[in-house]
Amino acid sequence: MSSTNKDIIVQSEFTHFSKELERLARVGVQREIAKHKAKGHSIFYSRNGIPIMEQPDGRCFEYRHLEDGTREIIREVKPRFIK
Repeated sequence: MSSTNKDIIVQSEFTHFSKELERLARVGVQREIAKHKAKGHSIFYSRNGIPIMEQPDGRCFEYRHLEDGTREIIREVKPRFIK
């Protein structure tokens, strides 16, 4: 099956649109994280399967949930991005 110039243009436009959408989503998430941390809240995520709690000041900790619903800090870990 051969591609026509029209098919190539449509694919190129779709690729451009996809990349721009991904960029805008990344910027939006970064903005929301910054607002959340500016309010003094920690953010939580997983890094290579390890649960991470990042403090508003940028310090990061591996943690685990305890049965009573609290968190136990296991160790401090290096921040993902060093400023």
